[in-house]
Amino acid sequence: MPAGRLRIFSDLHFRDPRSAMQDLDRLAPLLGDADRIVFNGDSIDTHVPAQARHLGELRAFAGRSGRETTWLSGNHDPDISDQAELLLLDERLWITHGDVFFDTIAPWSHHAAELRRRFAAAIAPLAETERHRVETRLRLHRQIVHALPEPDALWQDGPTGSLRRFAHIVFPPRRPFEMLRAWAGTPRRVAALAHAQRPRARVVVLGHTHYPGVWRVPVERGRPPLVVVNTGSFTRPFGGAFVEIEGERLRVRRIRRNADGAFREGRTLAEIDLRDPAR
Repeated sequence: MPAGRLRIFSDLHFRDPRSAMQDLDRLAPLLGDADRIVFNGDSIDTHVPAQARHLGELRAFAGRSGRETTWLSGNHDPDISDQAELLLLDERLWITHGDVFFDTIAPWSHHAAELRRRFAAAIAPLAETERHRVETRLRLHRQIVHALPEPDALWQDGPTGSLRRFAHIVFPPRRPFEMLRAWAGTPRRVAALAHAQRPRARVVVLGHTHYPGVWRVPVERGRPPLVVVNTGSFTRPFGGAFVEIEGERLRVRRIRRNADGAFREGRTLAEIDLRDPAR
């Protein structure tokens, strides 16, 4: 059981030009009175040299906060930690970045074809039962995403860089379609994998698709629905949310941005009792 108060954030994408998270001092108010912080993947793009050089800045910020910090790896920061999931409260709470719910990690990515090729090569030697295990998928995903090339033009400042980043989002034309399909299908994907391999989970917290929300998905008759929480991201257009846990109460809150650029606690999206109903 988490001691004190825990807060979970995902997809900071620190120093990415497409992210609103450029100044860590503006994140400080969101830490509140939490005793522990979990950064749930894609905190920084460690495979992009222009951003990876800021990793020390991110770790130093966490250290100065005085809070216990857990780093979970994502597909953009596979080497930030050797931990890719966290199970709490007798496994009733499952926290993972979210790429494990997609065979090809990010089917909307410009690298989708290369990711498919790498994934097929990685699982080919494995036994059928091993291929589908969460632990195996997470390990393979962290290997597969290394050394994917990103155009330097995406990280340029100014109007030209902004235009190229916009084009990178909307082209090729299949990309928006794949995004929509991922957003619509994620709750079902999460519920299926949790039911099969994390059966005690009552709440799953993820990010990855940058689409914040709370969904209650039926799993089987006689059991309460699985609650899927996506905390979104610090990028446009949807923004993000964070999860706060105190004792066995979980609260999902939107993140708002003040006129001065600081991030603050916004409205509550959901409150969930994580107590085991069997007790």
